Amino acid sequence: MKKFYLLTGSAFISLLSFAQPNAAGKGVILSSKPIGHVTSAERLTDPDTTGLVNVGDFLPEFASVSGMIYNFGYTDGGYVYGNNKDGLNVCAQGYQNIVGSPMKVIGAIAWFVEKQSDLSSSGTSKVVIKAYAMAANRAANTNGSGTFNSTLNWPGPVATAGASADILFTDIDTVNFNYVAFSPAPTFTGDFAIAADFSTLAAGDTAGLICDKPYTSASPGDALNLDYTYHFFSGKWYVTDQAFSPAGSPDFGSGKCDNDVALFAVVSDATGVNEFVNGMKLTTYPNPATENVTFEYTLEKDASSVSLVVLDAAGHKIMNNNYNAQKAGAYKVNMDASNLAAGTYFYQLFVGGHNLTKQVVITK
Repeated sequence: MKKFYLLTGSAFISLLSFAQPNAAGKGVILSSKPIGHVTSAERLTDPDTTGLVNVGDFLPEFASVSGMIYNFGYTDGGYVYGNNKDGLNVCAQGYQNIVGSPMKVIGAIAWFVEKQSDLSSSGTSKVVIKAYAMAANRAANTNGSGTFNSTLNWPGPVATAGASADILFTDIDTVNFNYVAFSPAPTFTGDFAIAADFSTLAAGDTAGLICDKPYTSASPGDALNLDYTYHFFSGKWYVTDQAFSPAGSPDFGSGKCDNDVALFAVVSDATGVNEFVNGMKLTTYPNPATENVTFEYTLEKDASSVSLVVLDAAGHKIMNNNYNAQKAGAYKVNMDASNLAAGTYFYQLFVGGHNLTKQVVITK
C-alpha cells in the first residue's frame, strides 16, 4: 500500500521556469528543480486512489522513486501540466489496471500547485476533469528512429471521454486535494486515464498541476519508463516524454519528462456486492443515509490485519477503526452520522495488502 505524503515547508510558493518546449515536438531539453519533498509521516487515508494507494493493483505510483514533487513552469507563462502560452492545455495521466477487474471510476483528484488571475476571474472559468478508457495505438511515442514521431503507436486515451466534471477556477484549492465526482460513474475493464482540460479557463486565468520527479542523468524519472503521461495537441494524444524531450534520444521514456502528473482516479469495484474482490465484500445501508450508517463487510479468509476507514471528500478522517486479526465471516459496524455535513463520503476496508473503497451519501 502506498503511503500518503504531506508537503513540507513552503512547497507551494516556488515557481520554476523551464526551457520552452516546442509544440511541434522538436524536443527542447528541460531543466528542473523540486519545489518540495514528501515524507512517510502519514499513510494516505483516502479512497482507493490510483497513483496514491493500492499500487499493487494500479501503476504508476506517484513519486515512487524520489519522493519529490515538482512544479513545471512554462517559459513566458503558464505550466507544462496546465495552460500555457503555446496552447498545450490538455494533459492526462494513464493507469494500468493490473488486476484486470472491472473498475468503476467514481471520481478524480487533481492536485494543483498554483493558480493566478490577471483579471477578475469569470464565474464560468473552469478546468474540466475527464475519465477515458485507454486502447492500443491511440497516442504517439518515440518510435526508435531518433526523430519526432506523430504516428499513433502507443496506448492512449480513446476519442470520447467516459465522464467529465468541472472545477471552477474560483474553487481551485492549491493547499488541499481537489475532488470531483463523476455522475454517472464510468466502468473500465482495462487501463484508463484521467485528463485535465485547461482550455476552458477564462482569458487571464492560469493554473497548473503538481508532478513528480523527471529523468536526470543521475537518476531515473518517477514514471520508470511507463510513458503513461500525455498531452493533447493538433488533434492527437502525444506521450509527454516525447513531446517535451530531445527527439534525438531513441529510447522510450529516456527524456526529461519521464514523470507523472498529479491526476488520480478514485475507483470502486464494479463487480457487485455478491462477489468477493481480493477476498472481501463491502457495502453500506441505508445509502443515502441521514442519522445512522451501517457498514457490512465479509472476509473470505482469515485476515491478519483489518481496518475500516471513513473519509470526507477532502480526505479528512471521520472514522478509523483498526481490528487487527479477524476470522473469515461477516461483520457489521455502525456509525452515527447525525453530526456529519451533507455530502459524499468514502468508506474503505483494508485487509492485508488490499483495500476496497465505496461511497456513501449523507443527506439532511
